[in-house]
Amino acid sequence: MSLRTKAIRPKDADGASEAEPLIRVPKAGELIAEAIRQRVVRGELKSGDALASEADLMVEFRVSRASLREAFRILEAESLVEVKRGAGGGARIRLPSDDTAAKSIGMMLQIRGATLKQLFDARLYIEPPLLHQFALTRTEADLEELRRHLAREREHIPDFRAFALAAAEFHRVIVQMAGNVILALFIGMLDELYLRHLMRFVGQARPDLLTLNKAVHETHSQLVDCLARNDGNGAEIVWRYHVQRSRHVVLAELGEDSPISVY
Repeated sequence: MSLRTKAIRPKDADGASEAEPLIRVPKAGELIAEAIRQRVVRGELKSGDALASEADLMVEFRVSRASLREAFRILEAESLVEVKRGAGGGARIRLPSDDTAAKSIGMMLQIRGATLKQLFDARLYIEPPLLHQFALTRTEADLEELRRHLAREREHIPDFRAFALAAAEFHRVIVQMAGNVILALFIGMLDELYLRHLMRFVGQARPDLLTLNKAVHETHSQLVDCLARNDGNGAEIVWRYHVQRSRHVVLAELGEDSPISVY
C-alpha cells in the first residue's frame, strides 16, 4: 500500500490549470493515521492491542520512519494510541474515555460561555424520557446490579466525597443500561463535567450534606422501585424531580451563572 502524495491543481473544462485553488492532498502521516483509525472503528484493533513494529509498518505502508511517526503523533493527540519509547516500547491502541471527550467538549463549552444551569437544563431534557423507556426494557440482571450499587451508596452516606462518587457511578451505570449508545456517551460527558462542579459543592462543607445524601439515596431507591414495576411514568417523574432538586440546591450554592470550568 503506497501513500505517496502531491498537491493537485484542478483544471477547467478545456484542460487548462486554474490559478486557484490548489487541492490539498493529505500527507502520508495523515493517511496512515486514517487507516489505523478505520481499523479501530471496524473492531479490527481493540484497546490494548499492540501495533506492528515500526519496521513492519514502514513496509506495509511503504513510507519513511518520519511519516510513520507523524501518524503516531496524530493518533496520540486523539488519544487513540499510546507510544512508549525505548526498549520494550511500541505503540498500543488506547480508546478515548468519557473523561477525554469531556475535556474536549468542556473546553469548547467554556470558551463559548456555557453555564452550569445550562448543563442541568440539558440533563432535564434528555434523562427523564430515557429512564422512562428503560423502565420498559430493563432486565432482572439490571435490577440486581442497581441494588448492589444502592447498597454501596448506603454504606458511604456519612462520607460526603465517597458518596458523591458512588452516586455518580450509579448514574453512569443506569444510563449505560438504558441502551442508547449515543445518549449514554453524551450524558457521560456531561457527568464528567458535572462531577468537577459537584466536588466543589461538596468542598463547601455545608451542614446539611448528610441530609442531602440521604435524600439522593432515597430518590435512587424510588427509581429502582419504579424500574422493578416497569413503571415508565413513575421513573420519569422521580428522575425529573431528582434533577430539578439537584439543580436548585447546587445552583443556590455555586450560582446560576457559574460557568462550566475545565481549566
